[in-house]
Formats: sequence, structure tokens, C-alpha cells
Amino acid sequence: MSRQAPRLFNLASRQLVQRRTATTSTAEVKTQAQEAATKAQEAAKNAGSKLVQKLTGFAEPIIYYSRVGFEFARSVATHQKLAVPDVASATQGLTNFYQTFTNGAWKKVTVRQAGQILGEGVKIGGFFLVGEMIGKGSVIGYQIPGTERHEDH
Repeated sequence: MSRQAPRLFNLASRQLVQRRTATTSTAEVKTQAQEAATKAQEAAKNAGSKLVQKLTGFAEPIIYYSRVGFEFARSVATHQKLAVPDVASATQGLTNFYQTFTNGAWKKVTVRQAGQILGEGVKIGGFFLVGEMIGKGSVIGYQIPGTERHEDH
């Protein structure tokens, strides 16, 4: 075994030296470079056309689902009687929120109001969790590279 390794090494080094010392004319190099450039251009055109085909294939579902989402949001907004808030009402709401904590009015919250606040918190948490599941692409945990096997530790 030890005799084959040097023989293979010597063979590889001889071939490398032969390749480096082989003379190639400039015309041959020029034609090879032109061939490589044309192949690269063709590959780029093919890749570009495939990308355009994929993107145009995605356009129709994106338009459809955005229209469906818009219609759904509009129907919810009209049913809930929602409107776009103006700056004055937003600043008034923040002022009321701050004053609730400064004057101690938060201590007078009824059980019904606490239940409503808890329900809204559960809704917000649920939407956050659904967004996380969509973002990471699975229901169970993130896939972190390098943590697949724990028996090596």
C-alpha cells in the first residue's frame, strides 16, 4: 500500500508538469475562450427565461389571493365598522392610555373588562403564533443547522 501512494503521487505530479509545460497556440486559446463565452451566454439566457417563466407562473395566484384578501379585509372592516384613524384620535387614545396608569383608574377594572382584555391578548398572541408558523415553515421549532444530532456531545 505504501508503494502505491508514492507511485500515484508521482504519476499525478508528472501529468501536472506535462500539462503546465504543454504549449498551446494563441489561436487555440482564443477559440477556446470564445467557445466558453458563448456557452456561458447561452446558459445565462436559458436561466433567465426559466426565471421569467417561473415568475409569470406566480403572478396569477398572487393577484388572485391578494384580491381575495382585500375583499375579506374590506368585508370585515365594513362589518366591524372600522375606519382609518386620524392623528388626533390616535394621540387622544395614547393620552387616555397613559392617564389611566397615572391616575390609578386601572385599579377599577371590572371582571368583564378584564375578560375582554384577556380575550384580545389571546387573539394577538394567536395571530403572532400563526405568523411564526408561517414564517418558519413548520409548526414545530426552527431548523437550526448543527443541532440535528445530540448523541455526539
